[in-house]
Amino acid sequence: MRLFAFIVIVAAFCACSDSASKPDDKLVAAFVEMRVAESLYGGEAPMSRLVRRDIMNKYGYTREQFVKEVDKVLDDETRWIAFQQAVSDRIDSLLGIPKVVKVDAKKGKK
Repeated sequence: MRLFAFIVIVAAFCACSDSASKPDDKLVAAFVEMRVAESLYGGEAPMSRLVRRDIMNKYGYTREQFVKEVDKVLDDETRWIAFQQAVSDRIDSLLGIPKVVKVDAKKGKK
């Protein structure tokens, strides 16, 4: 019985830690597009506001929901690091930059 309880606790812990570290792909995509729009059109230009509104509609967010979701990620350092890595990966993939594959120097394998 103790073994079963231990396994359940470990499984629950692992499930929670994995879900907390995996960023929401929809939020990552919306965040990247918002930053691109901001870079292209500026922060306050009328065209920028129109493009940002279209991005929010595309991903199903209101402005308030988007800000709330980003704030949740900002408030948790672990989630923020994973989120920023996902953002970097998405930008790299859009630019056609291949993903870095870590190589174990001792074994010479990926």
